[in-house]
Amino acid sequence: MNTVPVSVALPAYRSGPELRRTLERICACDPLPQEVLVHCDGGWLPEPGLADGLAVPVRLLSSAQRIGPGGGRHRLFQEAACEVVASFDDDSWPLDRDYFARALAVMHAFPDVVVMSPAIYLKEKPVLSAMSEASLVRSFSGSASVTRRSLYQKLPGYVPVAEAYGVEETDLSLQAHTAGYQILACPWLRAWHDRPQNDNKHAVLPWIRNEVLLAYLRFPLLMQPWGWGRALRHLWRHGHETGWLPALRALFSALPALVEFRAYRQRYTSAQVWQHHRHVEQRFLLEPSARDHPSSGGLLGVQPTLAAQARRILYLQYTNPGAYPPLEHSSRMLARAGWQVELMGIRSGGAVTLEFAPHPRVRVRRMWFQRPGWLQKLHFLLFTAWCLARVWRWHPHWVYASDILSTPAAELIRRLFPRCRLIYHEHDSPIPGTVMDSGVAKKVWQARAALGRRADIVVLPNQRRLEAFQAEMKPHGRCFCVWNCPSLDEVSDQILPRRQEGPLRLLYHGTIVPERIGIYVLEAAARCAREVSIRLMGYQTLGAPRYAETLKEAADHLGLGNRFEYLGAIPQRAELMHLGAECHVGLCLLRLDDADINMQHMAGASNKAFDYLSQGLAIIVPDDPEWRALYVDSGCALPCRPHDPEALAKVFRWMADHHAEVVEMGRRGHQLIRQRWHYEAQFAPVLEEMCL
Repeated sequence: MNTVPVSVALPAYRSGPELRRTLERICACDPLPQEVLVHCDGGWLPEPGLADGLAVPVRLLSSAQRIGPGGGRHRLFQEAACEVVASFDDDSWPLDRDYFARALAVMHAFPDVVVMSPAIYLKEKPVLSAMSEASLVRSFSGSASVTRRSLYQKLPGYVPVAEAYGVEETDLSLQAHTAGYQILACPWLRAWHDRPQNDNKHAVLPWIRNEVLLAYLRFPLLMQPWGWGRALRHLWRHGHETGWLPALRALFSALPALVEFRAYRQRYTSAQVWQHHRHVEQRFLLEPSARDHPSSGGLLGVQPTLAAQARRILYLQYTNPGAYPPLEHSSRMLARAGWQVELMGIRSGGAVTLEFAPHPRVRVRRMWFQRPGWLQKLHFLLFTAWCLARVWRWHPHWVYASDILSTPAAELIRRLFPRCRLIYHEHDSPIPGTVMDSGVAKKVWQARAALGRRADIVVLPNQRRLEAFQAEMKPHGRCFCVWNCPSLDEVSDQILPRRQEGPLRLLYHGTIVPERIGIYVLEAAARCAREVSIRLMGYQTLGAPRYAETLKEAADHLGLGNRFEYLGAIPQRAELMHLGAECHVGLCLLRLDDADINMQHMAGASNKAFDYLSQGLAIIVPDDPEWRALYVDSGCALPCRPHDPEALAKVFRWMADHHAEVVEMGRRGHQLIRQRWHYEAQFAPVLEEMCL
């Protein structure tokens, strides 16, 4: 067997099939590790034959008492035969075939690193290409990591807490930095964690308790209130999810935990704790090199070079950034170019929070949501102060204001931090007379005018809107029209095959409001005398909180109940795209309103149409000159008068009878997306201007 001197450590608890699958994935690597050690926790033992047929010897350890994943790793590290130990959960495994050779090479290149964390991907997180870089960071992820055994043994080590959420990685990172060792994040290594990203409700209650426990074990007496404060913050944020009484019980369950684990107490000074929390990240580029280290086997080597200081950009938006795909696309483009990216916004008001797909160099910060009222005005002032404080502390090179309500903060930043350059991206143009009915709104309007004139770059998603903005504002900076196209990351090389028999499957995703998806769509489906099914995905707004239920009732009344489905808001765009790819036709029938410049000129600004085309769907668009020129003349759409059920029924009937033509329209649209209608092409001139 082709092996490298790496041990694998797997803590496991009640996970027979999952554990076997993980072992098989590990044994599919080349080169292989020398050994695999499995710790069976709490008296649990897997079924006989767990290691049968595997290419690597597997050694089982067990404990009668629950000592948790950290306690299990501690035992495995003591028993490992190799200096470098790759740790996984029972449901995580390597994505790269040469994962263990890469791990060994990186650990040799950074001799003071005690723990290294790879890039960890999940179902909701699109897998990125391996990035040849590494960063010295404050903490690491426990679901997959690589540990240097000799340095770990000089630390107090993991505390055997059965449910260690919030204490395991944080504690070991603090120990490492206090001892003068380093923590490394390396996206050149990639691992898979086979569980939903939002599967964390079971972690909330232990996390509340463990914040107090961590402070007791590691913080000086003066900083003990910090642990209780962090626990109360978790309680306040998540108490409504778990119930307030269980959350309070979890808080006070910390007291017996302090007694149980008092023997593990080793406290650090306030300066040491503060220095750890203020750790400054350093990034290195990894270059292949010849390696003659005796334990490397001559397989692989890397030479780290300190990277130049990354440019930093701060996005501001007084709403949830996850609801705006262009922000996700541009932030990932900047991150791929080596920028450090942060976004500051607000949590969603509903139960579902739309999320960005995680990226190693993109961080999203969100304040709590506040409903309209006088408290919202205070909330808005706090948001503005929060943004100013972050600019003062982080010193970004660029600030990206991406809605009108972020302009007061951006305008203050322009005045107080003149070296910081600004972009103003206006997704939706405000309508005069609708935003000037209060003192705060007038200030927002004035800030928008000032920023529009003085921003270094101005971005709008439609050429006619951009021309109106230029005529009104006379901006001093460069202006760009950037369509709201999908990223190439979201576009598959080939269209998924679709069955041509069965119903014509229609799709709508976006805000569930009458202006976007009216009852007339259901009436048209009922009238067309063909089998048509309708799938809706999206979130309901405060203005129409029960509109999805209204649509469901109308579908039942029209006899479409078994052909109508509402899937709710889909937090991750990757899942949204996957579900959309199962349909044939995308609906983009917006009400054209002469009083609203946004609705007059939505072609290019609506991401729906481009999203549908990226998955190979044909689309139905408004019968309007701008929409016709962009989509119908390109051969990927049919036009229809909005809110006309009879005209729409005719379109549905034709599409249901011409499946092959519908598939061809989707193919043309998919080709256009891959060739030029993608965000990388649209945003490229803006990125070039920012890098000057």
